[in-house]
Amino acid sequence: MFENYLESITNLDSKYQEYARDVTKHIEHSIDKGLELYATHSHCTDGGVAGSMIKYAKPNSAIVPLDYWMINDEIASNTLSQIDWSGIVDLKPFNNTKIGFWVDHHVSAMNIPPNANKIRFDAYGDSGAYQLLLSNFLGGLPRHLVELAIMTRTTDTANYKTEPPIDKFNNLKELNVPDFYDPESILDNEQRIWLLDDAWNTAHSLKDHFELHKELSRYGFLGINKFLPKINELRDNRQKAYEAADQIKPDDIVAFSYDSETQDKFTILRRLQTNGVKVAISLSIQNNGGVKISFRRNRRLDKSDSNKLKVNEVAIKMNGGGHEGASGAYANNLDEALRIINDWSQKLDYNFEHVSI
Repeated sequence: MFENYLESITNLDSKYQEYARDVTKHIEHSIDKGLELYATHSHCTDGGVAGSMIKYAKPNSAIVPLDYWMINDEIASNTLSQIDWSGIVDLKPFNNTKIGFWVDHHVSAMNIPPNANKIRFDAYGDSGAYQLLLSNFLGGLPRHLVELAIMTRTTDTANYKTEPPIDKFNNLKELNVPDFYDPESILDNEQRIWLLDDAWNTAHSLKDHFELHKELSRYGFLGINKFLPKINELRDNRQKAYEAADQIKPDDIVAFSYDSETQDKFTILRRLQTNGVKVAISLSIQNNGGVKISFRRNRRLDKSDSNKLKVNEVAIKMNGGGHEGASGAYANNLDEALRIINDWSQKLDYNFEHVSI
């Protein structure tokens, strides 16, 4: 089913090849068993929480976490688009066959006609999981999952008021966590939201995704207890990222490039914003020479800068997309990425600097 696709990605980093192999086997196995298939955004807190919601509501279904590097692949998309999906959440509508429902909130999906029986789309909605909650397509959900869906309103737009934390925990009881947190004040407690976000930042393999789906669907926030050792390790590396970011001279638009998986890119992006950078960009160089790109616009910009600096517009130029303030993309090589970003910066009359770290 996916033989041609798997043969075509032998030049990708081994971690992407392994993930693609696992996902395609999972799809083929699930189809053979006659399971309902639900596609969600992988390696993402928003898509992960959506997967946990589906896991609770549809326990006998198959959740398929996909990333844009896969659904944008010409060979893979030929197969993925023909699958009879029961639902697609937090991804652009990539299906050709009519599906049960589609839920999304990305501006870049605005001009793509959906082909679904039920549709919930808000281009300026905070997160896909929250839109899924509002849609009621899954029926009523327990309070512990409502809480997580509300938390993604912060995680998916990187709309934190605090910087990524470095404090560590051995047990969530240290936070005095109640069984079910008051939804009305969820967004005021970023310590908890950061823990949810960091839990998903430790999920790299398909197995990691499924383990989080299982624990969060059962226990909600308290399910994170199982992943605290990995979160603590992530936070140990975060201090090094702060030190790296503080060595970068601020400018209007700053991009930093690095070898894949050697840096905590999100912490550096956030620190650059704190240091006054209007748009911070990470350029992760893959083994095959390609570049995964993340764009983050500073939330403290005035209206004039915000109206001009819509990062999804430059991401679209590199087969990506997302939100006006946070987007992702992929370039064939570093020179191509820098050229496109520099042209975009010059056109808008902003200074652009690139640093290799």
